Amino acid sequence: MSWTDSLNRLAAQLTSHKPSLYPDEELDDLADIKIGKLSLDAFEGERKAYALTVKAGLHLFNESLEKSHALSQEIHNPAGSYWHGIMHRMEGDYPNAAYWFRMARSLPIYAELAERAYGYVRTADLQGINNTAYRERLEEWASGSGWDPCAFNELVEQHVTRIRDEQAEELLKHIQWLEMRLLLEYGYVQSGGGGTLLESP
Repeated sequence: MSWTDSLNRLAAQLTSHKPSLYPDEELDDLADIKIGKLSLDAFEGERKAYALTVKAGLHLFNESLEKSHALSQEIHNPAGSYWHGIMHRMEGDYPNAAYWFRMARSLPIYAELAERAYGYVRTADLQGINNTAYRERLEEWASGSGWDPCAFNELVEQHVTRIRDEQAEELLKHIQWLEMRLLLEYGYVQSGGGGTLLESP
């Protein structure tokens, strides 16, 4: 089976799931095996590096932090750094995550991600979030324009380490899901994949 056929099946399966903000184990051992078997023999140079970002991203959708980390450490481009940052955010190492988000500098997905993420928060009913200060911080964050991964990292850190509000968690998971889907699609396109990998949510 070709890279594209295998990848389409895996991506459809894994990206329908919204990964945890703090996974404790992978969802599906078999999915990790399938990701590992995705051959990169047809890729060279920068296209291969972006194909690796796709594999690193799929592992994170499967909540498989170690396998994603092993790949992202070998990718020397902004998308690889961003996946590296998400992995550290998921494991709860927020300062390390911030370092890798800064290393990523800026990516073409930032404008669309900001529009979707901020729009999602602005149209959500936040009154169910019990912590008033955190609710106000979310509202202020969503009034921004450009995407700042370090600011989102701080929101996640505050929630996971201090707030632990159920509605806030679902909101942050949805934004993380948007972030990961856009980054996965970007890596796929940059690897030379034809068309689009994912349908718009």
